[in-house]
Amino acid sequence: MYNHILIGYDDSEDSMKALERAAQFYALNRDCKITVAHVIQQHIYNMAYNYNYSVVPSIDGGIYPAQVPLPENELPPDTQETILDSQILDHAKSYLQRQGVPAQFESLDGKPVNDDLCDFALEQDVDLIIVGSSGKGALQKLLEGSVSEKVMKKAAMDVLIVK
Repeated sequence: MYNHILIGYDDSEDSMKALERAAQFYALNRDCKITVAHVIQQHIYNMAYNYNYSVVPSIDGGIYPAQVPLPENELPPDTQETILDSQILDHAKSYLQRQGVPAQFESLDGKPVNDDLCDFALEQDVDLIIVGSSGKGALQKLLEGSVSEKVMKKAAMDVLIVK
């Protein structure tokens, strides 16, 4: 039986199914530890907000980007992502609380998701990772491949991909 289960969660329908499966494992073994992890991806999103450029002509006839400051009333991207991340984990917390499943919740910061999730699993002595078969990143899946497939290939422990 598994002693420590890690759920990769992104608030998608399939990651919700992963939470449901973890609750089923907990019902079979109430001694197992459950951890829910959400990976915050800070890449293109931050670039779009941190580097807003307009094009301005120069004296020599060339066109160069000029940095345009963000409006003062706009939250910084890191703050926006932290709020969104907190809301995503709140959904997981409320579901598991309704099921009577105690769990820990972690926000992991970085990209690629599969590396962060697998590295965290090793650090935490996890013996099963549960992920949904597809998450919210449909474009990313098309361009880079499925996160669940990459987790399965990289993980040093068992991986359950839930459909």
